[in-house]
Amino acid sequence: MKATRRIWLVRHGETEGQSSIRYHGQNDVPLSDLGRQQIRALIPLLSGLSPSKVVHSPLSRASESARILQQAHGWDESLLQSDARLREISFGACEGMTAQEIAASHQEFWARHQRGEADAFPGGESRVAFAARVHLAICEHARPDAHGDLVVVAHRGTVRQALRSLLMLPKAAEPAHKFSVRLGSMSVLLGDPNWRLELFDFVP
Repeated sequence: MKATRRIWLVRHGETEGQSSIRYHGQNDVPLSDLGRQQIRALIPLLSGLSPSKVVHSPLSRASESARILQQAHGWDESLLQSDARLREISFGACEGMTAQEIAASHQEFWARHQRGEADAFPGGESRVAFAARVHLAICEHARPDAHGDLVVVAHRGTVRQALRSLLMLPKAAEPAHKFSVRLGSMSVLLGDPNWRLELFDFVP
C-alpha cells in the first residue's frame, strides 16, 4: 500500500525590507535576523522528516529559509531544488512600497484594487498568469506518481495559490478560509492525490 504523503508549505520569515508592511514581490530582499529566528522556530515541527525534496523559490528570502531547515535537519543538499515558478507575484511599479505609498502615488489603481477590480499592479504580473504558473509548479511537484513528503518554501501569494490548487478551491473561497499565511508560518496538507488541510498558517 502506498504511504500517505504530506506537503509542508512554509512561508519565509521577515526580511530586511519589511515584508510585513511592504509589497515585496520579486524584489530580492534578504532575510532579517528576525526572519531567521522565525524559520528556526519551525525546525522542531519537521523533526524526523525525510523529505523527497525541498523545493523553493529562487528569491533569497525563500532559498535561505529552505537552507536553514535543510542544514538543521542534516538533509542532503541535493534535496534542495530551486523553481522560478514559485516566485512571488510581481508588483511592478509598486515593488517595495507600503499600502499608504501606493494609495498616494497610484490613486486610481488603488481604488480599483480595493474593489477587487484590478488584475495586476501597474507594470506588474497579472493574477491570472501568476495563478497559472504556481498551479503548474505545485501540481508537478505533488504529482500522484511522486513519492515521499515534499517541503515547499516560498512566499505568501505562492503558498495561498498552492493551497487553492491542491485543495481545488475557487477564488471566492479565500475569505472563508482566512488565507493570511503569516511570515514564518507552516501549513501542512495530507493526502495524495486528494489533499486535505491538516495544519494551516501555524506559527510557533
